[in-house]
Amino acid sequence: MTEGSLFPITLHGVGLRRGANWVLRDLDLQLERGGITALVGPNGAGKTSLLRLIHGLDVPSCGSLRFAGEAPPQDGMAYAAQAMVFAHTPLLRASVEDNLRLASCAAPTDNRRALLDAALARAGLKEQARQSAASLSSGQRQRLALARAWMLQPELLLLDEPCSHLDQRASAAILQDVQDLAAQGITVLLSTHRPEEIALAQRVLRLEHGHLQTNHEPHHPAPRHSGTDIQGDVSCSPAYACTPQA
Repeated sequence: MTEGSLFPITLHGVGLRRGANWVLRDLDLQLERGGITALVGPNGAGKTSLLRLIHGLDVPSCGSLRFAGEAPPQDGMAYAAQAMVFAHTPLLRASVEDNLRLASCAAPTDNRRALLDAALARAGLKEQARQSAASLSSGQRQRLALARAWMLQPELLLLDEPCSHLDQRASAAILQDVQDLAAQGITVLLSTHRPEEIALAQRVLRLEHGHLQTNHEPHHPAPRHSGTDIQGDVSCSPAYACTPQA
Protein backbone atom coordinates (compact mmCIF):
# COMPACT_ATOMS: atom_id res chain seq x y z
CA MET A 1 0.00 0.00 0.00
CA THR A 2 1.41 3.37 -1.01
CA GLU A 3 0.95 6.69 0.73
CA GLY A 4 -2.27 8.46 -0.18
CA SER A 5 -4.04 5.34 -1.42
CA LEU A 6 -6.38 4.48 1.47
CA PHE A 7 -9.49 4.47 -0.75
CA PRO A 8 -11.61 2.76 -1.70
CA ILE A 9 -12.11 0.96 1.60
CA THR A 10 -13.85 -2.32 0.83
CA LEU A 11 -15.50 -4.79 3.19
CA HIS A 12 -16.53 -8.07 1.57
CA GLY A 13 -18.57 -10.62 3.51
CA VAL A 14 -17.21 -9.26 6.78
CA GLY A 15 -18.32 -10.67 10.11
CA LEU A 16 -17.20 -9.93 13.64
CA ARG A 17 -17.77 -12.37 16.46
CA ARG A 18 -17.54 -11.71 20.19
CA GLY A 19 -17.78 -14.94 22.13
CA ALA A 20 -20.84 -16.78 20.88
CA ASN A 21 -22.41 -13.67 19.35
CA TRP A 22 -21.99 -12.23 15.87
CA VAL A 23 -22.06 -8.45 16.23
CA LEU A 24 -21.49 -7.94 12.48
CA ARG A 25 -22.65 -10.33 9.75
CA ASP A 26 -22.17 -10.54 5.97
CA LEU A 27 -21.22 -6.90 5.44
CA ASP A 28 -20.50 -5.74 1.90
CA LEU A 29 -19.50 -2.09 1.75
CA GLN A 30 -17.32 0.19 -0.34
CA LEU A 31 -16.38 3.59 1.06
CA GLU A 32 -15.04 6.08 -1.46
CA ARG A 33 -12.95 9.16 -0.80
CA GLY A 34 -14.68 12.40 0.12
CA GLY A 35 -17.81 13.66 1.82
CA ILE A 36 -19.67 12.62 4.94
CA THR A 37 -21.26 9.20 5.41
CA ALA A 38 -23.70 8.66 8.27
CA LEU A 39 -23.98 5.26 9.92
CA VAL A 40 -27.36 4.88 11.61
CA GLY A 41 -29.26 2.18 13.47
CA PRO A 42 -30.55 1.30 16.94
CA ASN A 43 -28.31 0.79 19.96
CA GLY A 44 -26.51 -2.54 19.70
CA ALA A 45 -26.78 -2.66 15.91
CA GLY A 46 -22.99 -2.80 15.50
CA LYS A 47 -22.18 0.80 14.54
CA THR A 48 -19.29 1.23 16.96
CA SER A 49 -17.99 -2.24 16.12
CA LEU A 50 -17.87 -1.36 12.42
CA LEU A 51 -15.94 1.85 13.12
CA ARG A 52 -13.50 -0.02 15.37
CA LEU A 53 -12.98 -2.68 12.71
CA ILE A 54 -12.18 -0.13 9.99
CA HIS A 55 -9.80 1.62 12.40
CA GLY A 56 -7.95 -1.62 13.19
CA LEU A 57 -9.07 -1.88 16.82
CA ASP A 58 -10.88 -5.12 15.94
CA VAL A 59 -10.04 -7.80 13.37
CA PRO A 60 -12.72 -9.40 11.16
CA SER A 61 -13.71 -12.92 12.19
CA CYS A 62 -14.44 -13.67 8.53
CA GLY A 63 -14.51 -11.90 5.20
CA SER A 64 -12.02 -9.33 3.97
CA LEU A 65 -11.17 -5.70 4.68
CA ARG A 66 -9.10 -3.95 2.02
CA PHE A 67 -7.67 -0.49 1.55
CA ALA A 68 -7.20 0.49 -2.10
CA GLY A 69 -7.58 -3.18 -3.02
CA GLU A 70 -4.95 -4.42 -0.58
CA ALA A 71 -5.12 -6.10 2.81
CA PRO A 72 -4.01 -3.89 5.73
CA PRO A 73 -0.19 -3.94 5.70
CA GLN A 74 1.82 -5.03 8.71
CA ASP A 75 3.36 -1.58 9.03
CA GLY A 76 -0.03 -0.12 9.98
CA MET A 77 0.06 2.55 7.26
CA ALA A 78 -3.66 2.14 6.57
CA TYR A 79 -4.48 2.93 10.19
CA ALA A 80 -1.98 5.77 10.47
CA ALA A 81 -3.94 7.53 7.72
CA GLN A 82 -7.02 7.53 9.96
CA ALA A 83 -8.17 9.23 13.14
CA MET A 84 -11.04 8.25 15.41
CA VAL A 85 -12.99 10.34 17.92
CA PHE A 86 -15.24 8.53 20.37
CA ALA A 87 -18.31 9.86 22.18
CA HIS A 88 -16.02 10.18 25.20
CA THR A 89 -12.50 10.41 23.81
CA PRO A 90 -9.77 9.94 26.45
CA LEU A 91 -7.61 13.01 27.02
CA LEU A 92 -4.27 13.32 28.78
CA ARG A 93 -4.24 14.54 32.38
CA ALA A 94 -2.44 17.63 31.18
CA SER A 95 -3.10 21.05 29.71
CA VAL A 96 -5.11 21.65 26.58
CA GLU A 97 -1.91 22.59 24.74
CA ASP A 98 -0.09 19.46 25.89
CA ASN A 99 -2.94 17.31 24.60
CA LEU A 100 -2.45 18.89 21.19
CA ARG A 101 1.34 18.88 21.34
CA LEU A 102 1.43 15.07 21.27
CA ALA A 103 -0.42 15.07 17.94
CA SER A 104 1.99 17.65 16.51
CA CYS A 105 5.00 15.34 16.87
CA ALA A 106 4.51 13.99 13.34
CA ALA A 107 4.78 17.48 11.85
CA PRO A 108 8.11 19.04 10.82
CA THR A 109 9.75 20.73 13.80
CA ASP A 110 9.55 24.23 12.34
CA ASN A 111 5.79 23.86 11.72
CA ARG A 112 4.72 22.54 15.11
CA ARG A 113 4.07 25.85 16.83
CA ALA A 114 1.97 27.12 13.93
CA LEU A 115 0.06 23.84 13.82
CA LEU A 116 -0.60 24.03 17.57
CA ASP A 117 -1.86 27.59 17.33
CA ALA A 118 -4.12 26.70 14.40
CA ALA A 119 -5.57 23.74 16.32
CA LEU A 120 -6.25 25.90 19.39
CA ALA A 121 -8.02 28.46 17.21
CA ARG A 122 -9.99 25.74 15.42
CA ALA A 123 -11.25 24.40 18.76
CA GLY A 124 -11.95 27.88 20.14
CA LEU A 125 -9.59 27.15 23.04
CA LYS A 126 -6.80 29.72 22.69
CA GLU A 127 -7.66 31.27 26.05
CA GLN A 128 -7.73 27.82 27.70
CA ALA A 129 -4.40 26.64 26.23
CA ARG A 130 -2.67 26.26 29.61
CA GLN A 131 -5.76 25.14 31.43
CA SER A 132 -6.19 21.50 32.43
CA ALA A 133 -8.14 19.55 29.83
CA ALA A 134 -10.08 17.97 32.71
CA SER A 135 -11.58 21.37 33.56
CA LEU A 136 -13.20 21.81 30.14
CA SER A 137 -16.89 21.33 29.48
CA SER A 138 -18.02 18.23 27.58
CA GLY A 139 -18.41 20.24 24.40
CA GLN A 140 -14.97 21.82 24.75
CA ARG A 141 -13.38 18.42 25.34
CA GLN A 142 -15.00 17.06 22.20
CA ARG A 143 -13.80 20.06 20.16
CA LEU A 144 -10.32 19.47 21.58
CA ALA A 145 -10.49 15.82 20.48
CA LEU A 146 -11.54 16.89 16.97
CA ALA A 147 -8.74 19.45 16.76
CA ARG A 148 -6.26 16.81 17.87
CA ALA A 149 -7.54 14.48 15.15
CA TRP A 150 -7.25 17.29 12.56
CA MET A 151 -3.59 17.77 13.47
CA LEU A 152 -2.90 14.22 12.28
CA GLN A 153 -4.14 15.25 8.79
CA PRO A 154 -6.01 11.96 8.30
CA GLU A 155 -7.51 10.78 5.04
CA LEU A 156 -10.38 9.24 7.02
CA LEU A 157 -12.00 10.54 10.21
CA LEU A 158 -14.21 8.12 12.15
CA LEU A 159 -16.65 9.69 14.60
CA ASP A 160 -18.63 7.61 17.09
CA GLU A 161 -21.71 9.65 18.06
CA PRO A 162 -19.69 12.88 18.33
CA CYS A 163 -22.55 14.92 19.81
CA SER A 164 -23.73 12.35 22.34
CA HIS A 165 -24.88 14.00 25.60
CA LEU A 166 -24.02 17.50 24.35
CA ASP A 167 -26.41 20.45 24.50
CA GLN A 168 -27.67 22.21 21.38
CA ARG A 169 -25.02 24.93 21.38
CA ALA A 170 -22.12 22.52 21.84
CA SER A 171 -23.55 20.17 19.22
CA ALA A 172 -23.81 23.01 16.70
CA ALA A 173 -20.12 23.84 17.20
CA ILE A 174 -19.13 20.19 16.72
CA LEU A 175 -21.21 19.85 13.56
CA GLN A 176 -19.63 22.99 12.13
CA ASP A 177 -16.20 21.52 12.88
CA VAL A 178 -17.18 18.30 11.08
CA GLN A 179 -18.39 20.23 8.03
CA ASP A 180 -15.16 22.24 7.97
CA LEU A 181 -13.06 19.07 8.11
CA ALA A 182 -15.03 17.50 5.26
CA ALA A 183 -14.65 20.70 3.22
CA GLN A 184 -10.87 20.33 3.58
CA GLY A 185 -11.06 16.94 1.86
CA ILE A 186 -11.11 14.67 4.91
CA THR A 187 -13.52 11.76 4.42
CA VAL A 188 -15.87 11.45 7.40
CA LEU A 189 -17.74 8.34 8.58
CA LEU A 190 -19.88 9.04 11.63
CA SER A 191 -22.30 6.96 13.68
CA THR A 192 -25.33 8.82 14.95
CA HIS A 193 -28.97 8.80 15.98
CA ARG A 194 -29.46 12.54 15.46
CA PRO A 195 -31.40 13.97 12.48
CA GLU A 196 -29.20 17.09 12.37
CA GLU A 197 -26.09 14.92 11.95
CA ILE A 198 -27.72 12.69 9.34
CA ALA A 199 -28.66 15.86 7.44
CA LEU A 200 -24.95 16.59 6.89
CA ALA A 201 -24.35 13.32 5.07
CA GLN A 202 -24.19 12.66 1.35
CA ARG A 203 -24.63 8.94 2.04
CA VAL A 204 -26.51 7.04 4.76
CA LEU A 205 -25.86 3.45 5.84
CA ARG A 206 -28.23 1.62 8.17
CA LEU A 207 -27.26 -1.31 10.40
CA GLU A 208 -29.79 -3.68 12.00
CA HIS A 209 -28.63 -6.54 14.23
CA GLY A 210 -25.18 -6.46 12.65
CA HIS A 211 -26.47 -6.51 9.06
CA LEU A 212 -26.15 -3.67 6.58
CA GLN A 213 -29.75 -2.92 5.61
CA THR A 214 -29.35 0.25 3.58
CA ASN A 215 -26.89 1.88 1.24
CA HIS A 216 -28.62 5.17 0.52
CA GLU A 217 -27.25 8.13 -1.39
CA PRO A 218 -29.59 11.10 -0.92
CA HIS A 219 -29.65 14.03 -3.29
CA HIS A 220 -27.25 16.82 -2.33
CA PRO A 221 -27.80 18.66 -0.07
CA ALA A 222 -28.89 15.81 2.17
CA PRO A 223 -32.49 16.02 3.40
CA ARG A 224 -33.32 16.04 7.07
CA HIS A 225 -34.12 12.57 8.37
CA SER A 226 -37.84 12.14 8.96
CA GLY A 227 -37.50 9.46 11.62
CA THR A 228 -38.74 6.71 9.29
CA ASP A 229 -36.58 3.97 7.84
CA ILE A 230 -34.41 5.13 4.96
CA GLN A 231 -35.22 3.32 1.73
CA GLY A 232 -32.55 1.55 -0.29
CA ASP A 233 -31.19 -1.76 -1.46
CA VAL A 234 -29.80 -4.49 0.73
CA SER A 235 -26.28 -5.47 -0.27
CA CYS A 236 -25.26 -8.89 1.05
CA SER A 237 -23.21 -11.50 -0.75
CA PRO A 238 -24.00 -15.16 0.11
CA ALA A 239 -20.70 -16.21 -1.46
CA TYR A 240 -18.92 -14.55 1.44
CA ALA A 241 -21.46 -15.39 4.15
CA CYS A 242 -20.21 -15.96 7.67
CA THR A 243 -21.05 -19.38 9.00
CA PRO A 244 -21.87 -19.43 12.74
CA GLN A 245 -19.70 -21.81 14.68
CA ALA A 246 -20.89 -24.03 17.48
